[in-house]
Amino acid sequence: MNQLALVFGVTMLAVISPGADFAMVSRNSYLYGRQAGILSALGIAASCWTHVFYAVFLLSSMQVILPDLLLYVRYAGAAYLLYVGIRTILSGSAIEEAEERVSLVTPSRSFLDGFLTNALNPKTAVFVISLYTQVIGPASPLSYALMCGMMISLCHLAWFVAVSYVLSQSATRRWILARAGMFNRVIGVFLVCIGLALGFFDHGGAHS
Repeated sequence: MNQLALVFGVTMLAVISPGADFAMVSRNSYLYGRQAGILSALGIAASCWTHVFYAVFLLSSMQVILPDLLLYVRYAGAAYLLYVGIRTILSGSAIEEAEERVSLVTPSRSFLDGFLTNALNPKTAVFVISLYTQVIGPASPLSYALMCGMMISLCHLAWFVAVSYVLSQSATRRWILARAGMFNRVIGVFLVCIGLALGFFDHGGAHS
């Protein structure tokens, strides 16, 4: 129980640290509404299982077959965040334009936004791998390792659903959309900065 509490505490601290996942859920929530934000949160939570899967089953073999895997993930994640960031900066700023775009955003696109942002985030990969190698332990029973994976996924889901609820409230969303140009630029620049940091400067880290 003490170890589970430690895993929970460390995971929550990592999850609430602002990063690419937070920016993506925030962006989709205020631009496209609660459903898009929650679906992005579901995508993030589902994507956590990709990191858990290779941390539990494939880590040792992957390090032999593809020692630079995390480097490739880092560059792919950087490219994706740069693309989304630039797209956000260049998006329209009027409330009417933002409302019209809601119909153009499919549920699968919202889910995929969250899934890819997390799956291609090397900070999440490093965090999960560190947690499994240093806290949970490679010799832990499979049932316990999967239980910890469930906790990691649910922590991400709970936090980002909460973020989506707050930012998609009618009054909050109207206030943000009235200043959509500014918020799009801020979120877009934030995503671009994270992408540049991942691509050129970042060589470690542990939060999403």
